Amino acid sequence: MRSLKVGVTLKMYDYATYRPKALAEIAQQARLAEEVGFDSVWVMDHVFIQRAGGRVLSHEPMVCLAAVAAATTQISLGSLVLSHAFRHAGQLAREAAALADLSAGRFILGVGTGWHRPEFDALGLPFDHLVSRLEAAVEPLQRLLKGELASADGRWLHMFEASIAVTAPSPALWIAAEGPRMLALAARADGWNHAYWGGDDTGRFKAAMGGLHAALDRAGRDRHEVEVSASIACVVDGWREIQGGFREPEVAVGSPERIAEVIGAYAQAGAQHVILSLSPDPYGEIDADAFEKAAPILRLL
Repeated sequence: MRSLKVGVTLKMYDYATYRPKALAEIAQQARLAEEVGFDSVWVMDHVFIQRAGGRVLSHEPMVCLAAVAAATTQISLGSLVLSHAFRHAGQLAREAAALADLSAGRFILGVGTGWHRPEFDALGLPFDHLVSRLEAAVEPLQRLLKGELASADGRWLHMFEASIAVTAPSPALWIAAEGPRMLALAARADGWNHAYWGGDDTGRFKAAMGGLHAALDRAGRDRHEVEVSASIACVVDGWREIQGGFREPEVAVGSPERIAEVIGAYAQAGAQHVILSLSPDPYGEIDADAFEKAAPILRLL
């Protein structure tokens, strides 16, 4: 438990009004999280989310993280997670390298395939072979972030001796994964996130972690080489019904003591980093005093 890290997601829009939050508002959330004592803050990557009442839009996450990096001094900051389909691997590497410099090593690059089809359709992006496209990009991305030349000549990615400006150590690369092929990608990365956003049932997390361990064994890597993280949706001291949401996960609800118990259960199951969404909907709104309500959880841990 001493080595357990606890992070929190930053809310990028106002669910009640469907209004995107300004960058200053997002940066202020990060400052509050740092003051309360969280180890990390995280932003999502959605151009929009289609809700029952319309589209909820949000600002570009890498720009948001630049604002967060400038507004904080110690807390880690990351993407949970970037949709690979939205950025060419070379452009993503440029952005990530710049954030690694700006944040003085606090940036964690979380990447996934993307999943919300309405965004892909609206932007004219292909929604096929999502895992294959990410598989093709991971190694060139890692090489670029190390300041090396990267080439690729496959079905999904073409690069020839590409290079980018690198002025800081490479950020940690995390992969959000649950299926076998994605877990194999996570086994090649620095961290793994189980982005199910479950509540107090660790069963699904344990099963996925077993798949990660098998993938690490096949890759010949030590299990301690990949940081293991779990994401939990929770509500501290109360419940506020969310109407019209696209997903209703199991949610951990209760006192700070109860939420601390849930986090502890994930730690006992193998999580080294637990990331909280202080809302019954991982992408939904939070109470104005949500960070303050969560402070006792951190003291208990």
